[in-house]
Amino acid sequence: HIKVEKDIEKDLTLFGFENELIQVCMNIINNSIDAFDSQEEVDDKFIFVNVYEKDEYVNIIIKDTAGGVPSDVLPKIFEPYFTTKHKSVGTGIGLYMSHQIVCDHMNGKIDVDNRTMTINKTKYTGAEFTIKLKEISS
Repeated sequence: HIKVEKDIEKDLTLFGFENELIQVCMNIINNSIDAFDSQEEVDDKFIFVNVYEKDEYVNIIIKDTAGGVPSDVLPKIFEPYFTTKHKSVGTGIGLYMSHQIVCDHMNGKIDVDNRTMTINKTKYTGAEFTIKLKEISS
């Protein structure tokens, strides 16, 4: 029961490995789903995906309303084998690999921060991942 809202600009061209970029996005979305699952009685669950071009970069923004990332975890979130999940659930390799794919394989940038947003007069906090990839001119 998660509402996914998409706003994707058309006619963007990227250079890279499609399956790797899909893996990165699925990793982030699956982490959002896990965060929602760990919460008790959340009425409204949202994931927003925005893709747009700005300053010769394609920006992929994935954010949720799952409460955000604890501030002590934010600096470590892309480290290998770092996880906040139980060892039977998470290995801590997903976001590390996402960072490697975006930064090393696609020469881009990935970052995460917590954001507060208002939806239908209700305030939510959640994680916001920003992926910046160089756009290829058509």
